[in-house]
Amino acid sequence: MCFSQNIRKIDSLILLLNNESLSVEEQTTKLKTIAHYHPKLNEALKYAKRLLDLAEDINSNALRAEAYEEISHIERQLGNNSASLNATLKALQIYESEGMADRLAASYNQLATNYMSDENYNSAIKYLKKAEKIYSDSDHIQNHILTILNLGEAYRLDKHLDSAATTFQKTLLLNKTINNNIIQGYSQGNLGMVYNAQNKLMLAKECLNDAIHILGPLEDYYSTSVYIAELGTVYNKEAKYGDAENQFLEALAMAEQAGLKEQIRDFSAQLSSFYENRAQYAQALTYQKSFQVYQDSLVNKENVQKIEQLKAGYEIDKRESEIGLLNSINTKQKYWVIALGLGISLLLLFAYLLYKGNKKVKTTNSALSKQKDIITKREQEKAMLLRELNHRIKNNLQMISSLLNLQSHELTGHPAKEAIIAGKHRVEALSLVHRKLYQEDLDTRIMLKDYIEELVLGLFHGYDASFKPNFEIDDISVSLDMAVPLALVINEIIINALKYAYQNIDSPRLKLIMAEDKNDLDIQIIDNGIGFNTSKAEENNAFGIKLIYALIEQLEGVIKKLDSKTGTHWKMKIKIN
Repeated sequence: MCFSQNIRKIDSLILLLNNESLSVEEQTTKLKTIAHYHPKLNEALKYAKRLLDLAEDINSNALRAEAYEEISHIERQLGNNSASLNATLKALQIYESEGMADRLAASYNQLATNYMSDENYNSAIKYLKKAEKIYSDSDHIQNHILTILNLGEAYRLDKHLDSAATTFQKTLLLNKTINNNIIQGYSQGNLGMVYNAQNKLMLAKECLNDAIHILGPLEDYYSTSVYIAELGTVYNKEAKYGDAENQFLEALAMAEQAGLKEQIRDFSAQLSSFYENRAQYAQALTYQKSFQVYQDSLVNKENVQKIEQLKAGYEIDKRESEIGLLNSINTKQKYWVIALGLGISLLLLFAYLLYKGNKKVKTTNSALSKQKDIITKREQEKAMLLRELNHRIKNNLQMISSLLNLQSHELTGHPAKEAIIAGKHRVEALSLVHRKLYQEDLDTRIMLKDYIEELVLGLFHGYDASFKPNFEIDDISVSLDMAVPLALVINEIIINALKYAYQNIDSPRLKLIMAEDKNDLDIQIIDNGIGFNTSKAEENNAFGIKLIYALIEQLEGVIKKLDSKTGTHWKMKIKIN
């Protein structure tokens, strides 16, 4: 909301900043505002660094620290965690040396938030305690209470339940001085979750009900739905299955109304487990399917994927070395048997010739049979390792997609959200390749028809499209090296169409054609939308358009985009491998 309300203000401030007659104080004010509210993070970072340069010019420690705080905040949003942490520590050093207690406490809170995001709860607790001590000696009561609330949550996530309960009780006691409903609701709800984990079910129900009654009217659907579902788990422990079922269903309905996909996934999983334990298998299957749909739609870290690939590659190479060693041993054994057979044949002359010949044949067949068994077993192990590799890659990509989706929720209203969501869809396109390899076959080729249809339908589902695409796809298989970039190309074009093509279009249509022409794959994607200008998009540095052309070039293909008054028509030709 803050970004959308300040876009025009930012533009005007940038124009004013170019005025050479501005005083240092005016420059400082404008740079702070632009860095904090600029919708483009890279631009915001540029102005934050200009603020730091200004602080160096006027030799102001306080301004240096504020600039470092702003840089830390922006780097964190960009995913540069080490740069963010480094900037925060520099700000802390200045605030400590200058004795600026309030600013020091705020920096401690920010540092703790960074550590909690990385699940480093011990470090988060340490800095939250430091911030709490500073605020306890100040008159910032609300900041003091919020810091204690965050400390309780860090304890809860780190499984220190007794400490968490004590901390939330302290929050409730202090909140009586300011009567803040949000603080009251979160404190009661989180305390209820702690009591549930401790099996103090009566106390858990009281706290969770209080939180729901406070936060529900405030339309905090995320927290309210979580607490309703938690209340369902309490009833389930008490064997009040009817009440538990009602709570789970109410939480799911609220999440669906608010469009909270992660909560829909989690609550569907809870309902599936609940009905399965009650032997109501039809309902369990229904919610398991719902869970799988949302789990797949929420499906990165690239380094994790590379590590897993290297580990699996190492295991495969080790197995292949073992197979080679066994083959060498078997070969030597075979030669030894042949030599022994010849020696005995010479000694026994012609009388034993037939006997030794038969023995040699039997021995050779036995050795070959054993060798074949060993090779077959090793090949099976290699295939299993390849399958496990694809499974691990799929899981890692799903985890990355979930992290990106979670980050996009944190950036509601922020222009960076579109980039995060676009990245998530690209990761899901890659994940689908490895899911196909893991579930369907041990081969490294993909059947285009099923794969592309599932990819496109998943995008239509993710963007809540009101119509269905039309497919004309031949039965063609392609290699993994071709499937991955092709999937990204299709992903970019379909998303672009769903986002921009059908504004004010009464009967939207989209057709995807893939046909084999000798050794080439002909692809056409046709929509009846409003069309767009490729050269203009390239001038605006559109990443998606650059990615499409770069991937087609990588595939040694050609691409054309035909514009008309009735939509956009993409035509591509790629060599099949």
